[in-house]
Amino acid sequence: MSSLMQYVQSANLPDLTDAEMASALSEVEPNAARVQYISFSGKTGRYSMGQNKEEPEGYFIVEPKTFTAGWICWKGNRPIDRHEWSLFDKMSAVRESELQDHGPYRDNEGWAQSLGIGAVSADSGTQVKFSTNSKSGCNAVRDLINEVRTRLLSDEPSLPIIEFQSEQFTAQENTNQKPKLAVAAWASRESVGAFLEGSLPFDDLLSGVDVKKVKRKKK
Repeated sequence: MSSLMQYVQSANLPDLTDAEMASALSEVEPNAARVQYISFSGKTGRYSMGQNKEEPEGYFIVEPKTFTAGWICWKGNRPIDRHEWSLFDKMSAVRESELQDHGPYRDNEGWAQSLGIGAVSADSGTQVKFSTNSKSGCNAVRDLINEVRTRLLSDEPSLPIIEFQSEQFTAQENTNQKPKLAVAAWASRESVGAFLEGSLPFDDLLSGVDVKKVKRKKK
């Protein structure tokens, strides 16, 4: 008996006719709400979002609960392995000593630490994820994470509203570009919720209007 037949007989699979299978598969459509991944090129100073490699324009509301850490292994100018976990799930973290050795490596190859954030476009509602393993990129994300932590401890609005920007820097006499997560404003979770529900205009969210000020008064 083939391994495929053994799998079909042993697995708990649905008993469907060909017509029922075709009908079910026809319902698999592209998900408009799927996450668009953002990358950054230090050579060009440009971001690329999604399959069309569009520039992420406008404001994005960052959700701190999406912060991630991880490792990415580069070889032959491409990532060949990766690990990622939520910053709030320390038990899933992978130690450097646990990483698989994919060597031999050339210069600038091997494992590198990564950090990531998730956000939503204030204009379109598109969900995005930006992750980076460059030193300058991780520094930008780490600075944002540290500021969120400081604000949480001081009971201040802690959801950053950012723009994806870039800036030049010089290292070893070479000029390059690095990502800049420019914070335009900080908002409370209640205010962001009111904006997403449509009860708080974005201009008010950006200017720091407290959601409690726009609630209707009880009669």
